[in-house]
Amino acid sequence: MIAETIAGLGAVKTAFEIAKTVKDMDNSVDRNLAVINLQNEILSAQAAQAALVNRIGDLEKDLARFETWESEKKRYELEQLPPGIFAYRVKAGMENGEPPHKICANCYNKNTKSLLHNLGSGNGLTQWKCHSCGFDEHSGHFNPPNVNRGGSWMGS
Repeated sequence: MIAETIAGLGAVKTAFEIAKTVKDMDNSVDRNLAVINLQNEILSAQAAQAALVNRIGDLEKDLARFETWESEKKRYELEQLPPGIFAYRVKAGMENGEPPHKICANCYNKNTKSLLHNLGSGNGLTQWKCHSCGFDEHSGHFNPPNVNRGGSWMGS
């Protein structure tokens, strides 16, 4: 961005210098050449200005995304799920009409909100999946299934 600013200022300075010399020229060929050079410098300054305007627009969008994320992330708190898996859950009273949910800690730390999907529970474990970063883990404590080992399977 600094380079574009310097280039633009240099082009404007050169254009002013050319303009000063054009008014004192008597030779039409030299004057026409100077006018062409002046037009080129003006175009260079306009291109530098356009690049700066685009860069400012990009920075404003980045700032807006950052400010939105800063506000959004205040709605969540870090939670540890056994045996040591971290996720962010929406704070009570901060749901904004959304159902209670968890978001991926990996994505949260990359300034992205990505829901953790509960793929189901069984035997004391819950499987969590983030479709953005690929996180796929189980939380909880494994409980082996009950197996009836007493008696006959035929009911006798």
